Amino acid sequence: MVEQQISNLFMRVRFPLPAPMVQSAIRRLKKVGWKNLFSINKILKVLVASDIIVFSGFGLMSPIFAVFVTDQIVGGTLVTVGIAEAIYLAIKSLLQIPIGIMVDETPGQKIDFWLAFTGSLIMGAAIFLYIFATSPMHVYLIQIMFGIAGAMAYPAWMGLFTRNLEEGRESFIWGLHSTTTEMSAAATAALGGFLADKLGFDSLFLVSGAVAVLGALALIVVYPEISKE
Repeated sequence: MVEQQISNLFMRVRFPLPAPMVQSAIRRLKKVGWKNLFSINKILKVLVASDIIVFSGFGLMSPIFAVFVTDQIVGGTLVTVGIAEAIYLAIKSLLQIPIGIMVDETPGQKIDFWLAFTGSLIMGAAIFLYIFATSPMHVYLIQIMFGIAGAMAYPAWMGLFTRNLEEGRESFIWGLHSTTTEMSAAATAALGGFLADKLGFDSLFLVSGAVAVLGALALIVVYPEISKE
């Protein structure tokens, strides 16, 4: 049996988790069954799928962003890259707490959806602006846009995801989301370097932006479910 094979594997490699924890996980797997292990509700499926696409879009450009700034932006240096990242993180960090409070205080999930959708859409569309960037100031302004959009999308998306988690499977579903999105970003990272090298940065930003926008638009699929509340 598959469960017994997993148990034997843990024992052979002397897996560092305590035996009762491993046994509990195996019992849980046996109870749920392989066919139902990855079965989650529609809203969670769409949220995960949307993020996989969005992460793929950003995965295309993230590894070579510093190269773009230093090679293509007049006066761009590694200092520019650091300031740009600091601008994004600072603005996102400052705004997402009050936005999160507003989301929590608003009944229903429609506000979660619209903020997550709008923020994700703006972030995807902002990638296109790098095609026209020629100075450090342009990069900083685009990063401000990313920060505002990220502050809109992140707490709202987290709230939407958390409210629809299936009881007793919270950690697994969060792990499923993390694994699939990070794997998608990893898969597209090498592709992004190839596109930039062979086709240029403009083509890379066009593809990256289009993929990220597509991921944001995928969220529309869950709106009929949310609008019923």
